[in-house]
Amino acid sequence: MPETLPMARLAEYLASLSKVFGNQEYVHFSKVRKGSAILESMVAREAAPKVATRLKLVGSHDCPEDAKKQIGHINDMLREDRASAVLRKKGGAEIILFPGCKIPLAEEAIVHEAGELIGTVIKVGGKDETVPLLLQDTDGTTYPCTTTRDLARELAHHLFGDQVRILGTGKWRRTQDRVWKLDEFKLKSWEQLEQTQLVDDVAILRSIKGSQWNAFDDPHAELKKLREA
Repeated sequence: MPETLPMARLAEYLASLSKVFGNQEYVHFSKVRKGSAILESMVAREAAPKVATRLKLVGSHDCPEDAKKQIGHINDMLREDRASAVLRKKGGAEIILFPGCKIPLAEEAIVHEAGELIGTVIKVGGKDETVPLLLQDTDGTTYPCTTTRDLARELAHHLFGDQVRILGTGKWRRTQDRVWKLDEFKLKSWEQLEQTQLVDDVAILRSIKGSQWNAFDDPHAELKKLREA
């Protein structure tokens, strides 16, 4: 009910929902109708086609990652509030289902697995023999790591510098929401990634016999997509 929904919580739902829509400057909150806290929003005419196209991708393989993240966040909030929700066009069909508290919880599981991570060192510190280290991916995701004092000292020289590749063993935890999260990564070795200019990468690819990179209108944009994939 609107009268029992805290304003701060409402703001959280609206913030996440606006990110699901995308084109946030064209999506506007209208009101909360009586009933089960029915939120009404409006999309400006000039952005409606883009928003509609984006929402059609929800649930498919092509759904934007930022939309997936926000849908998951909304479901988390709904579970905490012991509720579920649905996004639908006014007087129309269902667009997105948010099962929230109806999602069956899975048993938590822990897996230790050897692997590697790539990112930028953004924090190194600690007084113990095992030193905490924080690595950040290009999308902003951070990975909690630990390593020896010697390796920490080496990596401290690359703080906020170029990306590095670290190898070791990760402790992965599957939450009740069936999401795998890294609890800790024990770093055993590392290497600095070769830093090349984008124009040099494109030139190398174009020089390969049989390469199709010359067919791209904007090969730099295509290579950037691959780097960020």
